[in-house]
Amino acid sequence: MEQVQEERPLKKEGEFFTGLTKISDTVYRKLAGLLAMEVKGVAGMSTTFSEGISEWVGIKNEYEGVRIKWRPDKTLSVELYVIFAYGYRIPDVALRLQEYVKSGMEKYTGVTMGEINIFAQGVDFSPRTPVGGPRKKDEEISHGE
Repeated sequence: MEQVQEERPLKKEGEFFTGLTKISDTVYRKLAGLLAMEVKGVAGMSTTFSEGISEWVGIKNEYEGVRIKWRPDKTLSVELYVIFAYGYRIPDVALRLQEYVKSGMEKYTGVTMGEINIFAQGVDFSPRTPVGGPRKKDEEISHGE
């Protein structure tokens, strides 16, 4: 289902005209996934069962780990299937994810957001440099603060 923005007169060089902006569900899914990946403590997005089947038969999903659902009240609900980075407190990262994705989706698309559900699908233990730089040997593990 595509979200259709209401028609509004737009001013162009002294003239008024009407226009319609349609945003595809694919755009909403991709944007939600990109916003989620920007949150510190998120290592990646996980495939759901149906996405896993698609990948198995060779269909690559550019917005894996994101499901959207339009509610009867015309709000958008998002489900994020997340792999968290080791060393971060999952509830803290999940709260930041909800806040960041909600504000980003509203800012970039103008959509009214409903619920944003986070599903922890795993923890990534691979050694990599954290966003804030490498930890010193005696430094405590950051919990996403």
